[in-house]
Amino acid sequence: MKIQIFVLFSFLSMTLSCDDLIRSVMKNYNKKYETDGQVLGSKPLFIGVDANRKQVAISLQEVVKVKEPTDIQFPPGDTPFLFALEKTGNMILFHREKKTSRVLANFPVITDSEEGLLGLAFHPQFSKEPKLYTNYVKAINNKDITIVSEWVVENPNNFDTMKLVNERVLLQVEQPYPNHNGGQLAFGLDGHLYIGLGDGGWRADPKNNGQNPNTLLGSILRISPKADPVSKKQYSIPSDNPFVGKAGYAPETFAYGIRNPWRMSFSPDGRLIVADVGQDAYEEVDIILSGKNYGWNQIEGFHCFTDGCNPALYEPPFYEYGRDEGQSITGGYVYTGSEIPALKGMYVFGDFIQGKIWAIPVPKPGDNTRVTETIALGKWNLLIPTFGKDNDGEIFIADYQSGTIYKMVKP
Repeated sequence: MKIQIFVLFSFLSMTLSCDDLIRSVMKNYNKKYETDGQVLGSKPLFIGVDANRKQVAISLQEVVKVKEPTDIQFPPGDTPFLFALEKTGNMILFHREKKTSRVLANFPVITDSEEGLLGLAFHPQFSKEPKLYTNYVKAINNKDITIVSEWVVENPNNFDTMKLVNERVLLQVEQPYPNHNGGQLAFGLDGHLYIGLGDGGWRADPKNNGQNPNTLLGSILRISPKADPVSKKQYSIPSDNPFVGKAGYAPETFAYGIRNPWRMSFSPDGRLIVADVGQDAYEEVDIILSGKNYGWNQIEGFHCFTDGCNPALYEPPFYEYGRDEGQSITGGYVYTGSEIPALKGMYVFGDFIQGKIWAIPVPKPGDNTRVTETIALGKWNLLIPTFGKDNDGEIFIADYQSGTIYKMVKP
């Protein structure tokens, strides 16, 4: 395989620019993700430092099978529906009571590296305004473009006749490379739409997007999905966004210095929690505050990524773990359900490659003290690409390799 990549790299280097060369190699090399070992039976393993941590027993109850899931979402209110996104472009509608599923919509995505159909959010007043919002990557004029769109949901309470109509494209962002797309969408308690975008890809942020507040990449954006009649854009900028009217800053930006926000969610008290995937050494969890710089590509976790960096200049995470524990963090949710009382109020998340699931306490508002307490929920034979949380506060977990979506339950 290494020889094949080298030959491809050598051939392409004679005809392409550096950026085009990197993109071509990444697009022609499709990595196959596999778990690093089998976990037999229905019980997980507790290995490494997890063997000596507090442990909470859970079971995973199969709900539905899809293909290469990237997001799990539930409409607000009393509903039997689960929505799952597939990387290759299908939005799956699942009826939890009747145990039936169908393809609700198909998106014209590109799926190189980390691209595809990546994020879904429902309008917070969905029962009155049946709209949803999607994040997907599409090829337009030979460029990879992240598209954030609004859709009207026709017949939102009918499994058989529900459909998406009237796509309204809110935002388009060019992606320089096919990885670090982020892709999560979430509405805050303030009614605004938050969008997580990675640094644009490759390694070490070669275009310095993370530390460039004038680009939308490497940032958490905050917009209102209502069109702005003055700017003629399909969205508007909340007046209290931190960089409105500030030269050299994109007004859509809520916070920046982000590498790859792979899954984000709001805590019950309205704070945005982001899991930011690291490069070489550390994975981190951040509470995103208005106007803050989270340090990428100068720091990774609590540590300097570049020589001579000054961590005091950046907002730190509240939690990190190293390569001795995992390789790629997947963000989850604060547990508010009743099935597993020991996890009440804990932030549940996992590692994509290692298949480990953990829970940690969330600092109180105004306190960003580093959290060192970790509760182990076990190492499973899963590739964990995303979590979900239903309206009862129960948590769902996806397996990328089998496509199975599970509900986390008490054994």
